Amino acid sequence: MPIKKIIPIYILFLLSCSFYAIGNTREQLEIFELNLVDNSEPKFYFVNLLQGSHIVIYDKDGNKKQSIQPIFPDNEDGYKKDKYQLPQKYRQSFLTASGISETDNLFVYNYEYNKLYSFPISKLEVFAIKSDCLPTDETNYQFGFALELNQLPQDYDPNDTTFVYIGKESPFAQEQLTLLNWQKISDKEDEEDNYLAQAHGLHYYLKQHPSHRDDYPKCGRLVIKNEKNKILRDDNYVFSSLYGGLPLNGKDKDHEYKKQWTGKLFKNKPSVVFGFFFAGAEKCPVIDFIDSSFSKYDINLHCAHRLYMCK
Repeated sequence: MPIKKIIPIYILFLLSCSFYAIGNTREQLEIFELNLVDNSEPKFYFVNLLQGSHIVIYDKDGNKKQSIQPIFPDNEDGYKKDKYQLPQKYRQSFLTASGISETDNLFVYNYEYNKLYSFPISKLEVFAIKSDCLPTDETNYQFGFALELNQLPQDYDPNDTTFVYIGKESPFAQEQLTLLNWQKISDKEDEEDNYLAQAHGLHYYLKQHPSHRDDYPKCGRLVIKNEKNKILRDDNYVFSSLYGGLPLNGKDKDHEYKKQWTGKLFKNKPSVVFGFFFAGAEKCPVIDFIDSSFSKYDINLHCAHRLYMCK
């Protein structure tokens, strides 16, 4: 059965034929997505790391360091299959290109239930999955690790609450995050719909995006204050075409939303808040440190929220 779609789950991967290897640039947390490939037999989870067989690695100064070509096996069937497993020879090229070692682990963290799962890279297979249904060659395949369904709990649902990290140790603090509970409040100055949530001694003030007046409410501006009424963050994305708002936590007639979370997500880093905005064409979720003196670029989110429909 052909693979019809990959269901994207928050968490994130890089689609690029020129790949900056993990660890070869600044020290960042590289966070990826867990994807459910549900129209394949058998179904499986997939962590997408890169696309294309001609991989170029650059050093920290932007100079070409190494070229790996190709990482795809010799193919005599005209690339007709939706999925190929990489043999050992090409597996090693893939690991080199992505900066990953056989001694690393793949960590799957479900922050809704504070559950962490660990898998040795040496035990995981590398697959190439077709990224569209057009006539194709090896450059139209996505490369990454596969997990069988039985490697996670039977009732596991990675719906928008999963992050993935690859390395020696998990960066996740494993301190239960808080789902923000929004209460509607009045604003006599502008008579707009505003909301308040409280967590960890902080006040989260949210103004609804004006273009979503008739829809389920989405964030247009977020202000976070401490108990002394000091503003810790003030993010206004209403007039930015680069950002879009995500629906507020709660229920409408068709869906229950669990988008906005706050708390200590990463070890040795300040508390974060996320789930309000997405950025760019890939709709990459924005994770912010509540302490605005810390840069969001310390977290490198790899994501591409796209559906692949093959018939």
